[in-house]
Formats: sequence, structure tokens, C-alpha cells
Amino acid sequence: MLQAFHTDPTVISMLTTLHHDLSGSSAHIEVPGQQIDLPLGPRILAVADAYDSLNTVKPYRRGMTHAESISTLLEKSGRRYDESIIRTLNRWYENEGSALFRLTESFYDAERTPEISQEHRDDIALLSQFIGVLCQFQQLYDGFFLLDARENYCIWSDGMPGLTALPVQQVLRRSWQTTDVLLAPAAEDSVAATERDDTMIVQALRTGRSQFASRRCRVSGNTWIKADVYTMPVIGPGQKIAGVIQLIRNKSRVSPDDVGRLTKLAMCDSLTGVANRGQLESRLRQLLEEFHAQDGTRSLSVIFLDVDHFKRINDTHGHQVGDQVLIDLARLLQHETYSLEVIGRYGGEEFVIVCPDTDLDAAVRRAERLRTSIMKSSIGGITGLSVTSSFGVAAARRIDTVQSLLERADTCLYNAKAAGRNRTCRESDLDSAATVEPGHSDDDKIRISESNGVFHFSDRVEVSTSLEITAMKLRAFISEHRGVVVDQEKGKMQIRLGTPGFFGHWGKTASRQPVDLSISFETTRNGRSPQEKIRTHRIVTVEMRSQGKVPGMDHFAARCLSLMRDLKAFLQSS
Repeated sequence: MLQAFHTDPTVISMLTTLHHDLSGSSAHIEVPGQQIDLPLGPRILAVADAYDSLNTVKPYRRGMTHAESISTLLEKSGRRYDESIIRTLNRWYENEGSALFRLTESFYDAERTPEISQEHRDDIALLSQFIGVLCQFQQLYDGFFLLDARENYCIWSDGMPGLTALPVQQVLRRSWQTTDVLLAPAAEDSVAATERDDTMIVQALRTGRSQFASRRCRVSGNTWIKADVYTMPVIGPGQKIAGVIQLIRNKSRVSPDDVGRLTKLAMCDSLTGVANRGQLESRLRQLLEEFHAQDGTRSLSVIFLDVDHFKRINDTHGHQVGDQVLIDLARLLQHETYSLEVIGRYGGEEFVIVCPDTDLDAAVRRAERLRTSIMKSSIGGITGLSVTSSFGVAAARRIDTVQSLLERADTCLYNAKAAGRNRTCRESDLDSAATVEPGHSDDDKIRISESNGVFHFSDRVEVSTSLEITAMKLRAFISEHRGVVVDQEKGKMQIRLGTPGFFGHWGKTASRQPVDLSISFETTRNGRSPQEKIRTHRIVTVEMRSQGKVPGMDHFAARCLSLMRDLKAFLQSS
């Protein structure tokens, strides 16, 4: 990330060598093909960083005194920390005492906390995505580099020196050369000079198309490795090519551990560690096939749960606390469920538990036990934070698909939220709960009704992004569901999703269950007193109206709630 921001290579070198082990009492480290001196900067920074960490109070221990910190550092000196620097720090402290730390006081001035505008929040969200992508590249590939449109280096990952013997200092702030990463066809023994126009980099920049190839990559001298090489253009505003990235994976050293790690990354949610949506649906599909093969003689149930007022938690305490809530909740579910049950994060703050050999009554009891445990547990690590969840429970039927079973459980979940949250709704409650108008909170705006054979649904979503970015996300939702914009004016949009069957009846698939959506945007600002900070609220109001002949309210409710779940995932994503 620092490379992309054109940070001085000396600073980058200091930080990347910060935690290199020292070789005995000497100060040098090994890099591919050579031995270099470890500069004084990272050696000082390593000691200062460790000393500060030991002094600071942690949730799991008290902060150490100066004497305890120095003693701990000296125990690790010689290999991890430079002993001469530790002793210099100790003498400095003994001579100048607390005056040594006088410059740190300004960092704890709460009154100087800067205001963060909505534009800055959007920038932070984009930066978070950028960092997340870099982390994935770092985990999945042995090396990668990024060029801008002028073929100048922006990023040279710390794996690239091992693949090319070129340290970052020799690469950054100069243009790409064909000899930097020497690639040759995998089937050829000889190495012929590749014309510049024939390289994967130039072709990707010219055509805007991604390329994949198996190549031999020269590491050093006559040493070659087999590698998979992915080259992808980076598309900027206006569909212009802003750069190109090349990812390299060493095929010569793929081990069973690597395969297991990649498999886990593909199957598990990166934040909570439980199954991701794809793995959850795959496992549910297998269990449904077993259920159908035995003619429904065995039971199968699904529990859908959602954290109540999760957006309020994020807005009040920050996204870091919100993430911790999800992590703690996932751990609680793992501890409270049985080994054969499947726990998955379905999206956002929604989780699904698949319960084999469990009928509806037993699944409801299970959901109630989980709901009570969540309500009584300390989740999120914040004093005074009360976390509750709403639950929906459905049992498999002989005609069920993965989608239909999840939609029924999701409908039950939404009815639990409409009835006041922090409760469990089961399938038998659908008829009575579908028309309930919430009265426990001003935030609850879900309504489902019927008039002259036409069904109506309404809900509201609070978003944190500007109107322009919200509109972009809405366009992505429309494209994903193959919708049509019927009418549009400032702050309002009319959308049609799906088409009816030949005789106007609703079909079994979502594409054959047409609804009209009316979406409006509203921005309000309020403050209870002149001294109170004015808060901006951006509300998206969604109204749906059935088209065609709908079998019943439960079918319409399932369709609307499924659409709302997807719409919220688009609008509230970062």
C-alpha cells in the first residue's frame, strides 16, 4: 500500500525489514542472492515498537513498568532485538526520565478528534477494499506487481525479489522492462528473446483483456521454475485502462498444505471462519438430496438468524466493533450447536444453521436456546452493548429446493423482526405474522397487505453512502436481477423485475414472479440541541406491488423478503 502511495523506498525498506531476525550479534539479513546490512533505522524501530507494546495496557494484561520492559527485551536480544540499542534506551530513560515521552501526549487528546466527512468515509471504504484485495493476492500468490498506464511500477510485492532477485529499491519509481520478469513458454527448453509487443503485459494494456498462461520463470542464473501467470488490466473511470497487474504462482512447490489452505479460503467466510454462502448452499443441497432420496422419512430443518439493529451498532461503535460482534456470534453458534450441524454466514449480519435429523419443533427449541444465549452473553467486547437476534425456522418439504427452503426460513425471520425483534418465528406462524405491523420501534417499517387481489409490501433501508454511490449500487442490483427501469425522476425510481407465465400465473422461479418496485430516496438532518452534532440520515424507501396471479400472501412475502435481503446486501455493502 505504501508503494502505491509513492512512499520513499528507504521508508518501505525500513518497515519491511523491521522484524527480521538478527544473526547472532551481527546486523545483516539474507535476501535472494546476496547478504545486506540491516540498517540502523529498523533496528531502532523494532526496539521502540516492542517497548511501546509492552508498556501499553492490553485487554488481557497490565502494562509493564520500564524495568520489566527492558528485562523482557534483553531476554530476546541477540536474535530478535539489538542489545546495544536496548541498553542505550535504558540509559536514556535513566538520564532524562519521563521527559523522554513528553511528545506522545498529543496523541491522547480526545478533543482534537477530526471530523470525517461523507466523502472521506467513501474514500475509506474504497481504501478498505483495496487493502483487502492486496491481502488476498498476498495469500494466494507467490508474487505480484502493479503498473500504471505509463508502465511505471506502483507495487512490487515482497515475494517478487525471491522470484526475480530484484529488491524493491531497484524497481520502484522506474518503468517496466521486459527483462525484469523473464518468462518463457513452458514447453520450450531454450529461451528466446520475447518481443515487447508479444508480452502479456503489453497485450493486456492494449486489448483490455485478461490473460492466463503456464510459463517458466527465471529466478536467477540458469534456475527456472514452473509458474502460473495471470495478467489483468485495471479498468478505471470511463472504461479506460488505468494499469495492469501480473500475478505469479510457483507451481514447483505446491504442497498439500497449500491445497488445504486454498480450499479453506474458498469454503470459509474470511471474517468469522464459518462456512461461506457458497459452501453453505452446497452442503444444504447435499442434505436435501438425501432427504428426497428417503422420501422425506428423515427430518431436515433450517434456522435463519439476523443480528438486531446491526447498522446502529456499526454507526454508534464503529465497524471494528461490528466485525467483533459477528466474530463473537459465530463462535457462540459453534459452541452451542452439534457437530453434524452446518453453520454459515449468508451475508452481512445474517447466519444460517442447517440441522439434519431435526424436525420443526426441535429446531424451534434449538433456535430459542441460541436466542437466549446470545441475549445473555457479552458480545462485541464493549461494556453496555446489548446484542440480540431474530430467528426464523423452516422444515424441509418433499418439493423443496435450496432456494425455496431458505426463502421460507427467511420469510419467518423477517416476520420475527416485524413483530418486534429478539424472537423466533416458525412456519406455522406465517399466516398470522405476515400482516403484523410492527409497533416496538420506529425503525421497523415492514408492512405486507392485500387489496383486491393485489399484494403490497413496504420496507425502509438506512444507508451511509451518498446519493450518487447509492444509485450506482442500485444499478448493480437491477443488473443482477435483470430488471427494467420503467420510470425515473429526481429521488425516485420505478423498476420491474420478472415476467409472468403465459397465462399470467406466477411460476416457481424468481424470473417468473413479477413485481413492481417503487424506490425513493430521502435525506434528513437533525440535532436535539444547538450544541449537539447534526446527524445526517439517508433513507431508501422500497414499495413492492405484485403483478400477475400470485398463489398466496406467503409466496409474495417470500419473494419480497428475498429481494429485500439482496437489495440490502447491495446498498449497505462497503
